[in-house]
Amino acid sequence: MRKICIVAIFISLFLAMPSYTSMVDTDNNMNSGVLDLKDNAFESNVCENGTEYWALIVAVGVYANNPDMDRPSMLVESEKLRKMLPVSSNWDESHIKAITEENATVPNIIEGFRWLDEMEDEDDICLVYLTTHGFPIIFDLPPFDESDGMDEALATYRGFLPFQSPWSWEPLANPFAILTDDEINFLLNRLESKGIGLIVDSCHSGGFNDNWSYSRETAEDWVEGFAGELQGRNRVIVTSVPESETSYGSYFTDYLIEGLQGYSDSNGDGICSLEEAFYYAKPRIERETGMRPQIFDDYPGELPITEKELPPSQPGKPEGELIGKTNTTYTYKISSYDPEGDRIKYLVDWGDGNEEWTDFYPSGEVVNISHSWSVEGTYDISVMAEDERGAEGEWSESQSVTMTHHHTVDQRQVEREWIFHINNTRWCAQSFVPTLDSISKIELGAVAWGTGRNLIVSLRDRLDGDDLAIEEVNMDETDWNVKWISFEFPAVNVIPGNTYYIICRSSNEGWGTGWAASGGNPYENGNFYTSYDAGGNWEKPDWDEVDGCFVTYK
Repeated sequence: MRKICIVAIFISLFLAMPSYTSMVDTDNNMNSGVLDLKDNAFESNVCENGTEYWALIVAVGVYANNPDMDRPSMLVESEKLRKMLPVSSNWDESHIKAITEENATVPNIIEGFRWLDEMEDEDDICLVYLTTHGFPIIFDLPPFDESDGMDEALATYRGFLPFQSPWSWEPLANPFAILTDDEINFLLNRLESKGIGLIVDSCHSGGFNDNWSYSRETAEDWVEGFAGELQGRNRVIVTSVPESETSYGSYFTDYLIEGLQGYSDSNGDGICSLEEAFYYAKPRIERETGMRPQIFDDYPGELPITEKELPPSQPGKPEGELIGKTNTTYTYKISSYDPEGDRIKYLVDWGDGNEEWTDFYPSGEVVNISHSWSVEGTYDISVMAEDERGAEGEWSESQSVTMTHHHTVDQRQVEREWIFHINNTRWCAQSFVPTLDSISKIELGAVAWGTGRNLIVSLRDRLDGDDLAIEEVNMDETDWNVKWISFEFPAVNVIPGNTYYIICRSSNEGWGTGWAASGGNPYENGNFYTSYDAGGNWEKPDWDEVDGCFVTYK
């Protein structure tokens, strides 16, 4: 029996974010001949030979005592991979082991590799997905195999010490909670497989180079060094190599998954190999991000991973009433199409903690969905389409709707692209022009990356004026998701047509809260301002026409 093992490690390393701002942006049906080819290729060449598929998915994404190092895209992409694999008939959900967030410790990750080693045999294919921060260290640990005298390391859940480096904003790494390339290589070598695939999605900025335990090294050097140490007979290694500046988001991983869903099937055999997925992702990544993906291929032929099963299209924003009343049912229209003509069902997130699945509908049919909200506020509706074979598409952009009870909506700006950091010295403000004669409530789209954080909102008639009203809210952690936060206060009389200002600040130091905003001048009657000295001096961002997310009520 032929045995192949594919191990794909996606390493997403996001080490540098700006200190001043955090930016969070074939219609032909598959005919029976193609379906037969797909089934025959996989079943006769692999499955009938006794091959089983096993996956170990490790996504850290959150870090103990260091929420500023959290990267939710790591968790998003790992979950997409976990759901995508069983769509192919060669994968079984019980063959996929996921280790994420606080469970992604050194002992648990090693135990995951042991599980993989115990499960796989000579006829199997294995997939390992690992996403976390990474950095070079100046020591070459045994077996002393580094030509440059340095090993590379990956951070686990406790991979950072609970205090900042005295040389920069990043925390110091914990030497007892990292995995080196030598350790990963040892774990991979325990596999008996004849074929191993390794995927490294790295975004290394050189930010961990400012204390005794780290070395200055470019992104290209770090990734090539890491990948080079893990090369071996019959291994395929795929990496993304970014510029020195990093961006937020697992772009390379996202395109690889898209390729494995079927868009990379360049030879039309109904099977997506690791190499095909790479060559699908490479030009898109180079065009959109400037990253330069690389492939190290020491495997004869191509490594098959998934069957082609294209997902439905991303639905558009739900269409319907944007401002309404509580306890009133409103209907919204949604639609998606499936490239292979499969029927589609929709998962609807109503933004109030309620989710629901629709029935299946023909591809492209406009579907009506209905809901009512019982509590006054602004809610984000989003929709995801899944076809009858289990392939999931992308979530739609959210549609923000505002439901009122005893208030009346006046001004409203709900678009968002970025997050502006808020603390006790970093303040933000948004000007607006009311059309009603009083204000008694303001909502902001905000995020909190940890617990024990607050936001303080006040209303002024001048940026440097006195507070006409002020309210403080203690925030729950939002896990990088924008939530609408309400600030209510006794009604303040205002003059319609005059300019007023929403001032947003916090009593907390450091990283932890932010105000969502968007460029492109989405609110024409006002401007966004930032202050880095607790309101002493204000300035408008000079890189785009920015407006914050807000709703004002009478």
